[in-house]
Parts: sequence; C-alpha cells; structure tokens
Amino acid sequence: MPGPMSGVRILDVTQVVAGPLASQLLAEQGADVIKVEPPRGDMVRLTNPTHRYGLYANNNRGKRCLGIDLTMEGSAAILLRMAESCDVVFENFRPGVAERLGIGYDAVRAVNPDAIYCSISGFGDSGPYAERPALDPVIQALTGMVAGQRSIDLPFPDLIRTLVADKSTAYTAAQAITAALFARERGAGGQHLKIAMLDATLAFFWPDGMSDLTHADPAATGRRAPDLYKLINTTDGQVVYFIGNDVHLTGAWKALGRDDLLADDRSNTVAALRTDVEHAIAMAQVLEDALGAMSTAEAVEKMAANSVPCGPVLEREQVAADPQVVHNAKLVRWDHPEIGGLTQAGPAVDFSATPAELVQQLATVGEHNDELLAEFGYDGEAIADLRSRGLIT
Repeated sequence: MPGPMSGVRILDVTQVVAGPLASQLLAEQGADVIKVEPPRGDMVRLTNPTHRYGLYANNNRGKRCLGIDLTMEGSAAILLRMAESCDVVFENFRPGVAERLGIGYDAVRAVNPDAIYCSISGFGDSGPYAERPALDPVIQALTGMVAGQRSIDLPFPDLIRTLVADKSTAYTAAQAITAALFARERGAGGQHLKIAMLDATLAFFWPDGMSDLTHADPAATGRRAPDLYKLINTTDGQVVYFIGNDVHLTGAWKALGRDDLLADDRSNTVAALRTDVEHAIAMAQVLEDALGAMSTAEAVEKMAANSVPCGPVLEREQVAADPQVVHNAKLVRWDHPEIGGLTQAGPAVDFSATPAELVQQLATVGEHNDELLAEFGYDGEAIADLRSRGLIT
C-alpha cells in the first residue's frame, strides 16, 4: 500500500537541514521528492565526514537528485519546466535570491497556478534582521531558549545541543505543506507559504517555555513546567525524574518507603509544598538523597513501579540498545553501496492503511539527472547539450 503522500511531486531547492528534513518527512510518506543541488552539492556535503555521511544522510534519503547550476543562464527555464507538473516547490534561499535566480513564487505561479510554493527564511522576508545569515544557535538565543536552560541547580544559560530551531522549522514546513495541499483539494488553489525560522521556533518554544509570560498576573508565583525537571546523580550514573502532581509526589514517598511523609499533610500534596518553600526544598533534598544512594536501575524501577516519571540518562551510544527503543524497532541499519553501514531513525508515525517507510536510498549529486530530465520531456540530445553547456552535472 503506498504512503499517504503518494502521487505528490515536490521540487526541493533547499539545503542544510530545515528544508531537507521537511521534504524527507514527506518522502517517507510517499512523495516523489526531487532534490535540486548545485554541482558542488548541498553545502552539508562539503563539510566534515560526520556531516557528509551523518547529517546529510539523515535529512536527504529517499530523494532523487538533480545537479544543476542555478547561476547560469537557462537553468531557471529547466526548473520552471519541471515546476509546471510539480505539486510543491520548496526553497530556503535568503529573501530575494529565488526571485533573482528566476524561480521565485511569481515565476512558478505563472507556469503552475496550482503549485504550493514554500519559502523558508531565517528571520522573514522583511524587517531589521531579514538580510542577516541565520544559524540554529542564533535563533535559539533570540527566542529565549538559551536563557531558558537556567535552573536552580545550574543557574546559567546554555545552548540546546541539537538543531532544535532547524528541526522545529522542518516539522512546521511539512505540516504547512500538507495542509496547503489539503486546502487545494478543497478548491483553494495554489498559494505561497512563508516560514521564518524565528517564527517557527518561537511558536515551538512558547507553549511551555513562555508559559509564565503568557498571562502577566502579578499574583502568579508558579514556575514553568520545565523548571521542575530534575536530574540527579545515582551511585552509578544519573536519572531524570519529574513530580508534577500529587500522584507523582505520593508515588515518590512510596518508592522510598516513607510512610511518615505519606501521612504528613505538609508533605503529601503539591499544593501544601507550594505554601512552604523552605519545607519544599527540604523535602526535595530528602528525595534526592534517597535516590542518590541507589543505583540507576534501582531508582528507575522503584519510581516507575509507583507511577513516578523517571528514566536513566543514557549516553548517546547506549540509546540504540535501550529495551524500549529496540522493541519499537524504529532504528534501521542498512548498507549504502558507497559509504557502508548507516543506522537511521525511520518514520515515527505508524499509519494503519498508508504506511510510511524509511527508503534505503541516498543519491549522489546529479545521480538522477538523465532520468529526471527525460521525465520532463528532454530527449537525449537536449540533455547532452545542457551538460556540454555546464548547466547540469
């Protein structure tokens, strides 16, 4: 059974992570994604091997690749010819670049009014930052994420060491594209989707990261949910736990065998602890001291058995062997003919009728040039001419 996006063709003129990850998600769901790259390749291919065989591979599998020099005269005509029969055109140039290359929204709309045209930018197509280069950590800093990593235990800001801004933008783009395609099916026609990384990341961070700033109530003294996260040392590692309600709190006292605290009205409800800050701090220390005297496995087992969210802090190399990760079977190892074994995370969603799949294919720059151009009406002589003129690889 084909995936839910089967029959959708996407012309993907994006690089790095935000755009490529979005189109890969749609490729996993069955879309035919044509990745357009300059002759040198996506800039991620040009960096160190960790990026080339890791970051690039994790954002571009399952796509067919067209290598073309968009700076050369005549290249825009090739892409516009392809755009005539594509459902989606997707780019992440800085504002104005797609237009200068001749493949902006107006040019695409002129040949295909029903196309969904998606543009990702760093800060938006206007405003004081519009022309600035945008990188993930810069967006993290501007949206309050970096400052939001402060805690009582570690009262200093820090970066989130994953490309959270790029990836939240990618998921936003994938959802927006599918929504626009759905709207088109209902008669809305084609449209231009504009997504700023700044906006997508702020929307991603705001629900919990800015919950205390959502309603400016001078009487409110509550903390954000992330401020309650706790990470402590055990005898052989670390665990993370979370106490957000009375079930968690009483479960923790049961896990520790503290019947005295279960019966103590000052200690057995979250509301009671909120009224006495000093006592709450003392109780938190009791919990941490007790868990700190246990092994990681013992702490996790006792807390989980009493309905307290708790888990071990795994090193990255340990994740693939975790029993639940193994059971869920979302990690796939496959052999690429040129670079060998790859271990990757497959689609997270199980579709009961239209399954998504990890496509075990990673193309080289321009690998599908002849195949793709033939599909769009170029004969062998025309393809040879484009190659001789240096427009394609």
